[in-house]
Amino acid sequence: MKNWLLFINLILVSTAIAQKPVVKIEVDPKVAQAGESITITVKSNIQGEIDIDFPSAFVPGYSVMNGMEQETDYNTGKVITYYYYSQDGTIKKDGEYTFGPAFIKSGSKTYKSNTVNVTIRKEQVVNSSGTISSKQLKQAAFGVIERSKKQLYEGEPLILNAKIYARFYPTHFEDYQSYVPDGTLEKQVLGNNNKLVAEQEKVKGIEFYSIEYDRALVFPNRSGKLQIDPFKLILKRGFEGMPIVSTGASVEVLPLPANAPASFIGMVGKLTMTQKLSQSEVKKGDVVKLNLTLDGVGNMHNINTPTLQLPKGITLYGDPKIDENYIFTANGAEGKINFVYTLQVNKEGSFELPDLKVAYFDPKLEKYIVLTENLGKLNGPEIQNMSTTSGSTQLISEANVEDKKEEKDLGSSLIKSPVLWVSVFSFLAVAALIGFSLKFKEKNPVVETSVVSSVSPVKTFSVPEKKSSWIEVDVEIQNAAQLIASGDGKKAAQSLENAICKSAGIALDIAPQGKSKEELVELMRVKYCGTINCDKLKTLIQNCQNSRYGFGLSESEEQELLHSTKEIVSEIKNLARS
Repeated sequence: MKNWLLFINLILVSTAIAQKPVVKIEVDPKVAQAGESITITVKSNIQGEIDIDFPSAFVPGYSVMNGMEQETDYNTGKVITYYYYSQDGTIKKDGEYTFGPAFIKSGSKTYKSNTVNVTIRKEQVVNSSGTISSKQLKQAAFGVIERSKKQLYEGEPLILNAKIYARFYPTHFEDYQSYVPDGTLEKQVLGNNNKLVAEQEKVKGIEFYSIEYDRALVFPNRSGKLQIDPFKLILKRGFEGMPIVSTGASVEVLPLPANAPASFIGMVGKLTMTQKLSQSEVKKGDVVKLNLTLDGVGNMHNINTPTLQLPKGITLYGDPKIDENYIFTANGAEGKINFVYTLQVNKEGSFELPDLKVAYFDPKLEKYIVLTENLGKLNGPEIQNMSTTSGSTQLISEANVEDKKEEKDLGSSLIKSPVLWVSVFSFLAVAALIGFSLKFKEKNPVVETSVVSSVSPVKTFSVPEKKSSWIEVDVEIQNAAQLIASGDGKKAAQSLENAICKSAGIALDIAPQGKSKEELVELMRVKYCGTINCDKLKTLIQNCQNSRYGFGLSESEEQELLHSTKEIVSEIKNLARS
């Protein structure tokens, strides 16, 4: 429904050049929990009266912002001024909702924006039972760490949340230090951490004001007891402050069952699979593309690349191209990953491709699930039969018999011939003389150079592969620079992340697709301890992921990320070559 009209009074830049009108509506996040804060932003290069269609279930918040910002169009070199209006709010009922369109009326003309679909899900229950003691209930304020589960399998997503209780109404807090899960866990922020909303809540008959903060998603990567250290802050009521140290928490992480199938890719959650071949008719030398799409929810960001079993005559050409398209929600990493394999046909004929199997672990069913896709057959060209009649077939058969008989007689006569044996002994004598001559010349340094030269193709066989790998890294960096220039920072971050991981794979002499980002960093730390800043490497990967799945980076931050990636890649390249 249309809520209300909003008028933005902004100063029009006198040097502004007429542009094609642009009106765009953005919503963040597009997948949210019921009651989670949502921000709607309208951007336009024209100014005027704004009218936005909000869903009837949308409850506007108190955070409203408007202003203007300038962006450079690198294709034309012009500076474009954008006016923006943002409004936050919540939807408390799960379902699918459409935001927009937004309309901007400028003079006698009205311009219309796009629409954005948003999914609202039921709020994920966070289990806090047993975490509040009777001693805490007597305090003026205290903090606890809530967790979605007390027991889960390794690789399964876990939601953590900092919660503060106070008998007084808190106005704000300062010096927040987050809770720390034990070990190297990847932490993904959920929702908007910049909101401070105190709600009344009754705990064991006592009235408190409660604040939820620092809601995050982690993926335990090893079994055993996961200890979560407390968070700290200073809770303020006006000018008065109270230091708070929360209680810690622990979670039991169960190991995955030992009977994992050979096709297990490390996925814990839910998964579906589809595939498609670019062609079914082939001939020798053809290149066939196999598109494999995995769609699921769980630890999608840490799965391994599925392995293909190919028949003789078909080879895998290089590593598959990987396109990741997922977001982090309360259910885990949710979305799709597309793998494009390049297959090369090395001989004529038809080929029956073995079934493609991919296995994952379902924590609800507590068992491994094997998905199977029939890849079908690659059909080669038909072989024409040149023998058309039974008569001609009989003649060919008889001719073959005569030919074999003549060959047998000829072979027998040659064996008995003295000329053959004289030739054999002559050849052996010449070979012996050549061998003696080579042995005598081995002491000559000129001959040693010749020998080294003669085997140089064997020594340099692996060099093109090494160079081509670094070329791929350089291409990823160049691609990122072009994407930044064109304004596509999220895809640029993907290319920079690919460049870092491929560089680490080359330095470690492994396929980076088979390892998670954290494993690559730890392997680099072990192999190149003290010679490379692995903390910087880890931070760069996290910055790339934050850009891809978060709010993006500013232009200066993108340039800094590009520069830092070039530096770390150069360091890794020097290490790998030393």
